[in-house]
This record gives sequence, C-alpha cells and structure tokens, in this order.
Amino acid sequence: MKNIKLLSLFTLVTLGALFITSCGDTTGDNPTPKPVLNYLAGSEYISQNTSLAANVPFKIAITASHTDNITSFKIIQSLDGSVDVELFDSADIKTKLISEYIFNGTTGENAGTEIYTFTVSDKDGNTTSKSITITNLGNPGLGLDVFEFENDGTTPFRVYNFRGVKSGAYGITIGGNVLSNEPNSDKDIQDSTALAETSNWPARWTSRNGTTFKKVDASAWGSITNDAEIEAAWTSASGAEATFVSVAKGDVYLLNLKNAGDYALVEITDVVSTPGADNNDYVQFKYKKQQ
Repeated sequence: MKNIKLLSLFTLVTLGALFITSCGDTTGDNPTPKPVLNYLAGSEYISQNTSLAANVPFKIAITASHTDNITSFKIIQSLDGSVDVELFDSADIKTKLISEYIFNGTTGENAGTEIYTFTVSDKDGNTTSKSITITNLGNPGLGLDVFEFENDGTTPFRVYNFRGVKSGAYGITIGGNVLSNEPNSDKDIQDSTALAETSNWPARWTSRNGTTFKKVDASAWGSITNDAEIEAAWTSASGAEATFVSVAKGDVYLLNLKNAGDYALVEITDVVSTPGADNNDYVQFKYKKQQ
C-alpha cells in the first residue's frame, strides 16, 4: 500500500490535494463495472448546483473507487457553453481508491455559467462522470454594513424574554427594538416563549412579519461581505424556517426580511438564561445588512 499526493496549479483555479491509496494491479478477462464517483458532503464543500458571486473561492471534494484500477482522473471546465478546458489530468495512475480529492476553485470575473465535470476511467475505457454547475452572479455589488450596538455605541443588540416589559423583539428593517405592544410588521425577530415556558426559557426565536431564517455555517459571518454574496448564500442554503429552536452562541443565520428579497446575516454573540420567571433572559446578536 502506498499514498500519493498530487498537486496542480493553474490560472484562477488551484487544485487541492489528491490522496490516492494504491492496492496493486488487478488483471482478468471478465469485464468490470464502471468506477464509482461521489461528492463529499460538508458545509465547506459544494456538492450540488449553486450560485456564487464573481471572484469567490469554493471547494468541491470527491471520492472514487473501482473493483479494477482507476487509470485516469480528469477535471473539465466549461464556461457559458464554450469549448471545454481541461484543468487537470492525472493520467497513468493505477489505484482502486481515491479516498479524498479537494478541488479549490475561484469563480470568474464575469457573470455566466461555469460547469465543472469530474471523470474517472479504467484501462478498458469504462468511465463515470459527474458535473456541478455554478451560476456566476457577476459583480459582487454593494458591501454590507455591520451593526452591533445600540445608538449609544456600547450596548449590544438584545432580544429579551418576551414575557415581560423588556424588549422581546427587534426590527432589522427599521433598525431598532420593538416592544410587545408595537406593530408586528416591524418584528423581524421575536423571542418565542409560551406562557407555560416562562420559568424554563427556551432561547427560541420567531418572526411576526413573514421574515424567514436559514442556519448556515459559522464561517459565513466572515466570508459574506456584499449583497451579491448574501443573496447567493440564501439561494444555496436550504431549510427556510420561521422559527428557531435552541438558539446558541456562535450560531449564524441568514434572514430574508419580510420574505421580500432583502437579506441580513445575524450572528448570535451570547445567550443568557436567568433563574426564575423573570424578563432578564436574552439573546445577544449582531448583524450585517446592505444599508
């Protein structure tokens, strides 16, 4: 058994590490099935068609296996249906298993369609291919502003236990706290505590104006910096919800404000639960939004 690490560099696209475990040659006269090719899951990888802004780095991870030896692994790029460009060709390999290959790419400078096709083949010409289409949204657009404190510049944003006099809601669209007797149309975020839960605060959020939420990887707080990226992230993420359960420190959520295509990014910076049936429990947060 031996491990081989392949590395290839090229314009705009940097290929990651290819870890191959070779188990020797297999010979025989009987036909062999096609190689098996799969994407690796994980929040850091793209594993399905998606949309990204221009000049955005991304990763695609694959594994491949075969009952016979894999003798070729190629990556082909097609831009807007133009002539295919071969980005990588690891010809002359002999291995039954590609345990992990990480493809590091960067979207182009212009809007369009980018298709990346991964193909593995054996010595008899049996091949398996899979493709991912990235819709390049083009110019990154306007930057996002970070909002972290009340008007005094020192008090962090907080949504308190709704069963009390303190502010149990916040309006990102209006940029301020919202009290229980104020319009629901302004409550993008509201603490969701039932009367029976007053002594056992659940740290749960909801919305009263149609705003929906998608939980994303914590790294999104740093990587999403402009309006095109936040829109692309919303399109790529799954599971739009109107209610959070067990909001926790470090969680990051995308918000579609009033479900109207105006987006915000929220990071939970603290969750404080106090004993007893009081109004002092709160979720502390900061957010990004195009001003």
